[in-house]
Amino acid sequence: MFHNSLMSGRPRRGEGQALALRWEEGVLGDVARGPVPRECPVDRGVARDRPSPYVKGRRFFHRSAGGCHEESKTNQIWVHGKFALTSFFRCGILYKREVNAVQNIPTENQRERELVAALELLSPGTSLREGIDYIIQGKTGGLIVVGDTPAILNLVEGGFRINSRYTPMRLYELAKMDGAIILSEDMKRIVRANVTLRLNPSIDSGETGLRHRAADKFAKQTGHIVLAVSQSRNTLSLYLRNQRYIFRERPSLISGANQAMLALTQYVKAMQNAMAILNWVELRGDTTLADVVTAIQLCERVRRTEYELNRYRIELGTHAQSLQLIPSELTAEIERGLLVIKDYYHESLPDAYQAYEKILRLDANSLASRGTISTALGYPPDGGNAAEVLEPRGYRVMSLIPRTPLSVIENIVQRFKRLEAIANATVAELETVEGVCTARATAIKEALVEMKTAAVQPEIVALSVFE
Repeated sequence: MFHNSLMSGRPRRGEGQALALRWEEGVLGDVARGPVPRECPVDRGVARDRPSPYVKGRRFFHRSAGGCHEESKTNQIWVHGKFALTSFFRCGILYKREVNAVQNIPTENQRERELVAALELLSPGTSLREGIDYIIQGKTGGLIVVGDTPAILNLVEGGFRINSRYTPMRLYELAKMDGAIILSEDMKRIVRANVTLRLNPSIDSGETGLRHRAADKFAKQTGHIVLAVSQSRNTLSLYLRNQRYIFRERPSLISGANQAMLALTQYVKAMQNAMAILNWVELRGDTTLADVVTAIQLCERVRRTEYELNRYRIELGTHAQSLQLIPSELTAEIERGLLVIKDYYHESLPDAYQAYEKILRLDANSLASRGTISTALGYPPDGGNAAEVLEPRGYRVMSLIPRTPLSVIENIVQRFKRLEAIANATVAELETVEGVCTARATAIKEALVEMKTAAVQPEIVALSVFE
């Protein structure tokens, strides 16, 4: 069950044949069934020696321009369970930056990344949040600027030069004064207190209270984090550039997190079932647009729900320890599922990025429309001929093959164009692709044959995702 692996924080047992190895960058070894071929060319990088609860001993790889060298106390790493086709999908672990390097598809924009990073600084359990909680409990209100760059210090006047080590209690005591507090960039020192901010009058703000209006305008003016604690409402507001975020109360956060967790559990079940069906029809060669649209819809729903749950996780911090155990493999599973877009976007579009950008901007109602997804992929809104068979390019299925970096997958797809051509290619033909040595070509050929022969029709889950 999904929720068991979710709460355990470990890779899923049961259907995997081997444990994925995490690499710091470049080549990933996943579903490792034996030693990495020494003669395969790989990118430069440093591998990490990581002990695992599933592994007896340790496994270490040193990577250089010349190849891959293994020093291992264990020749093979096995996870208990029976082999199944879906295990290729469920067990793989890919680093986000390598997936995006091939897809060229961001899963969140720059504004979202900046806001999430700022929220993490104020997560319950952090020293800064502890000081702000004291201010809220004391009902004194406060205005805090994070950053002591020369540009910021030139925009403040008056007050006191504190230059003292930061502690939550010192922040609370200094907040009793009316002026703003300036913290160092690393939030380890209180630089100044009770200062007046010199605001640019040409910058507009929709806030009404003096404290929040000053925080909004100063954040837009400097691009730094500014925090405003309301004295009357006892709420914390974060301002960063043109963004504003009001922190919610704990009861509403816990309720929302519980609902998001239940929805995510159901969405993931449905997504995994859709991907299993897509595996089967792709290897049989009878994929339809309906199969593709269903997989994309469910994958995007999981991505959005996981992002929403991540917000709850950050805001609750140490108040909800179970949410901290959500495995990173879920994100990798989502990103691998999004390779469906790269496999099936219409040739009339310049690249997969344009299709994904359209899907990313859809609201919940539009995402539920099959016609909208078809249009985003470059197909007619009515789906055209629903029985028409589509040929996948092969990015997603190839990403399921052990120890095949996505840069090599890109080269293979560019050479053979379609998954069927890749599957029918000989070892000698695969060797002609840049980055594919004899050992890798043999491994790819054997993996594709094994996938095809082991493929069985998955059981169709007829339950609603809102069950």
